[in-house]
Amino acid sequence: MKDLWSWIEKNRFTVILPVMGLILWVVAVGCEPATPSPFSGKLVNAEELKIDFLAWQNQQEVIMEKFKFAEADIAKQKAAWDEFTQVLLQLASGSVAGWPGLLQILLGGGILGVVSDNIRKNGVINGQKMSIKATAKSTVTT
Repeated sequence: MKDLWSWIEKNRFTVILPVMGLILWVVAVGCEPATPSPFSGKLVNAEELKIDFLAWQNQQEVIMEKFKFAEADIAKQKAAWDEFTQVLLQLASGSVAGWPGLLQILLGGGILGVVSDNIRKNGVINGQKMSIKATAKSTVTT
């Protein structure tokens, strides 16, 4: 070990210059420019930045397609709603919207409501009568 150290002492530039060259080579080859990616936030080189850009671009295209689909869905729902509204208006007033049509809808709905309520109430009353009769029969037999 002592002989090696003495040889390095005598030939120091022969040792130092190749070591410095190796360090410079590692720095020149091993260190490439990097920047934080706007897409992922991690440090990337130029090639990775292009890949991140393409990924971002593809994601934007997917989002644009989703927005186009949503717009088409809204347009379809609006068309169906407009058609439904027209059908209601035609039923209400013989295809002329106005006060007579509104009155016809309100009176027709009210009459249907009264009839429905009477049917429901009759069912409740009959159910109570049957439960009273069943209770009376069970108390008579015991």
